[in-house]
Amino acid sequence: MAETARESGIEGRIVNVSSGSHRWYSGDPISYLRLLAASQVRYDAGRAYGLSKLAMVMHTKEMARRLEKMGAKVTVNCVNPGIARTRLNRDIEGFVLIGDRLTQAAATTCYVAVHPAMSGVSGKYYADCNMVETSSCEEEAEARLWCESEAMIHAAEERAREETE
Repeated sequence: MAETARESGIEGRIVNVSSGSHRWYSGDPISYLRLLAASQVRYDAGRAYGLSKLAMVMHTKEMARRLEKMGAKVTVNCVNPGIARTRLNRDIEGFVLIGDRLTQAAATTCYVAVHPAMSGVSGKYYADCNMVETSSCEEEAEARLWCESEAMIHAAEERAREETE
């Protein structure tokens, strides 16, 4: 994307989707993931979901810093798209009663992706087309999560390579 933005002169925009559920998780994500992988803590679906959404927010902030350091004409922001009917909530009774709100689910995503006011804005979190503060995260934790994620990906790639040999 950075190369395309440079060649075209058009700003690239990355929009990551999270949710307000990122506030459900507190604590050190890396330590929790290590404990979970070692079966030293019980799996909690709500905590895991919150962590996945927090990780997306942290990823967005770290990616914004990395793109800025590169001098890339690419922004990255994170959005809470609002309520959308998905396979996760399709069987919840009464969900259809809030149908009017469902039509707005893409508004924030579209706003962040294409609105001229978003030019040059990066590393932020949006809900209802407005910038919103996120759970507090330290830059060091965001960078560490990025590096740990890369290490996990490389380890998985190595295992896959070994399995095919």
